[in-house]
Amino acid sequence: MSRHSLSRFLRPYLRINLLLLLCMVLLLCVGIAFINSACATREGHLRWLHLQQLTQWVPVGLVIHLAIARMPYRRLVDWSVLPYVMTLCLLVLVLIPGIGTQTSGARRWLFGFQPSEFAKFALLPAIAFILAGCTLERGGSRLTATLVAAVIPTVLIALQPDLGTAIVIVPATAAMLFVSGCAPRALFAMALSGILAATVFLGLILGPEMLPLSDGTRERIERVSDRVIYPHWKKRVITFAFPDRDPLGAGWNKRQSEIAVGSGGRTGKGYLNGTQNILGFLPQSVSSTDFIFSVIAEATGFLGSVVLLVLYAGLFGAIAYAGIRCRDSCGRLLCAGVGTLLFVHVFVNIAMTVGRMPITGLPLPLVSYGGSFTISTMAMLGLVQSVAIHGRHTEHSH
Repeated sequence: MSRHSLSRFLRPYLRINLLLLLCMVLLLCVGIAFINSACATREGHLRWLHLQQLTQWVPVGLVIHLAIARMPYRRLVDWSVLPYVMTLCLLVLVLIPGIGTQTSGARRWLFGFQPSEFAKFALLPAIAFILAGCTLERGGSRLTATLVAAVIPTVLIALQPDLGTAIVIVPATAAMLFVSGCAPRALFAMALSGILAATVFLGLILGPEMLPLSDGTRERIERVSDRVIYPHWKKRVITFAFPDRDPLGAGWNKRQSEIAVGSGGRTGKGYLNGTQNILGFLPQSVSSTDFIFSVIAEATGFLGSVVLLVLYAGLFGAIAYAGIRCRDSCGRLLCAGVGTLLFVHVFVNIAMTVGRMPITGLPLPLVSYGGSFTISTMAMLGLVQSVAIHGRHTEHSH
């Protein structure tokens, strides 16, 4: 490659969002360090296997991140229908017995990866295409098309069942509708519908437990809830509402996580010195994934937790800045979708580990162990980088 060609290839990266890149890399480093801590008591070959897989995922994710960043995001949005349809096919395949791999009662894996994670990445450009790029008439038809596009993967993911991943699609879609200028009455109606659905969902689970109902009414409600709600969803909500009911069983992870976070104090117990983690009170099966924040908080304390939150604040600030500087609605929609989706992940995960929300299984972006989630997160941040690089050189409308 000649010097001129190399200069032309690298020129777009001169406009890259350095704050976003710095926060992403630092969060990845935090994840590698504390996944190593969470796996410290595992047998040598298992610990090495985890670190080896992680050190393979990160370079792959970085290559994908930089490749997507260099591509004009409008071109990615224009071709978004194809990856969207492909991920829908994968979500259908994973539900078929004998094809999808079932783990812990959920069928989420297909050929070693989770299609639901890549469905989130494929959905955001598809919604941006509908709201800013397709030829539908403005108004109800765009709203309907957006809702249909979001509902199909949400339902397929919920059937795995993976309620946590399905739920994060909802606020991301709502944020993109808001940024697109959707009518306030439509957003209000959707919010009211969501509140009503959540009320019915919680009522079916907690009603028989908390309300003074007759035996016949209680049995009828329980029969209905058994038909429409997965058993482990009910168990998680009941464990959250009544944490002392089964402290050595369903409530064990929640209780040990709270102890780990609280025992960290101001400055923590030190790296590789967290007793809840090292002694195995916080189970190894979840300490490196859903409860990685507990490991970090125990080792680094309140100050370390604040540093982690500052890194996430920098990440979200960089996403917002890229969206604000973008000249067209398509780029702003992508930034709104990516920022909201990742923010919900962070908020729910940390609230879950400190006992303020039911356990949902949502990992912590760029920090929790998981190849599919790490790569898809870096790919979504690549979309934001593409907006940062190309968003100031587009026309005002798409």
